[in-house]
Amino acid sequence: MTGEPRVRLRSSATDDAQLKRIYDRVTRTVGAVPTMYQALANSPAILDGWIGLGWGLRSASTADRGLLELVILRVAQLNGSEYVWRSHWRAAVKAGVHPRKLHALSLWRDNDVFTGSERAVLAITDALSRDGSVPDTVWSAVTAEFDDRQRVELVMTISWYCCVARVAAGLQVPLEHQHAQVPALDAEP
Repeated sequence: MTGEPRVRLRSSATDDAQLKRIYDRVTRTVGAVPTMYQALANSPAILDGWIGLGWGLRSASTADRGLLELVILRVAQLNGSEYVWRSHWRAAVKAGVHPRKLHALSLWRDNDVFTGSERAVLAITDALSRDGSVPDTVWSAVTAEFDDRQRVELVMTISWYCCVARVAAGLQVPLEHQHAQVPALDAEP
């Protein structure tokens, strides 16, 4: 991201009871209020809905967490979202995705480090992120690997993180301080 945030970052919630409740919950859960949330806090009801969907996708999904993080990072690449990339790098590694795969992600079609399941989710990620639709051949590969619930989770995760990337870009949400310790989106292995 370049330039200043396009909206005020609300680092404090003392003047709004609803926002204070949201910030207290976020701080208890993740330790601090991310800059994305500080930007969205200009509309507390939107922020509350954002957290509900985003956290629900992460906590209630039955699909493998590593696969979902791989999807999120691919969405970050396709959308050029440094914010999403750096926000999810560590989560992907923690979920078991080897950094070698993360460095090879942009060339996933030509790299044999990816499993059949990973290739299926990366293909649907590319299709939805680029075209907004999924060819039957891509869907067939996903159907062979995942049940109905997991297919919904995958499509929602891909779609959600396309939204996250666009909001981060549109509002020019600044990176978090801890993002400096994560490889940049265009970093070489």
